Amino acid sequence: MNFWKSITTILKSPKEDKWTAEKDAVYFHEDSYRQVEICPFENLNYLKHQNNEIGQFSEKHSDGIGFTEIYERNENPISIYDKNIPFVKVDELLTELGFEKITKVYEGYGSTSWRCENTFAYRMNRAIIFVYPEGKFVKDFWIDCFRFEQKKEIIEKLKNGLLKIGTEFNLVLNDWNLTMVFDLKNESEIEKYLCEDL
Repeated sequence: MNFWKSITTILKSPKEDKWTAEKDAVYFHEDSYRQVEICPFENLNYLKHQNNEIGQFSEKHSDGIGFTEIYERNENPISIYDKNIPFVKVDELLTELGFEKITKVYEGYGSTSWRCENTFAYRMNRAIIFVYPEGKFVKDFWIDCFRFEQKKEIIEKLKNGLLKIGTEFNLVLNDWNLTMVFDLKNESEIEKYLCEDL
């Protein structure tokens, strides 16, 4: 057997790239975990302050290509889990809104991926909502691939979905990449986010 092929076989985990062969599975890069986070409204002022701090830190430590230091952010004062939002209610709401529920969720980096137990994805076109419940309640709640959608009908459905979630559970969306927070009870704010009118 070829030496390099042998080494690759030894190093390759049986879980690697499994998700790519499964049509009913989704994947997220580990760096995108909670990068666009759905949070309790009570954190609004804290998130605005954190976003401002991160913005200033980024400017100070940018070298033009990347960053010379890493900003470590703390957990939000009030977590989504503190709100006791029943997972069953979120599940019902998202499926009623037309999101496709996917139970096979993989996380990873590079060519390596692994199954995320007890994590659910709700997909509409490219956009995905991820929900991780602990017991009966939602523990983590984040989205991926919502920006840069081109189809107007999909944008409208995504907007209505985020508005319904925000209104039902009094939530905001914080995009840590953009360092911006959006009230999910405010239709115009959601539309600005989805349409890149920032």
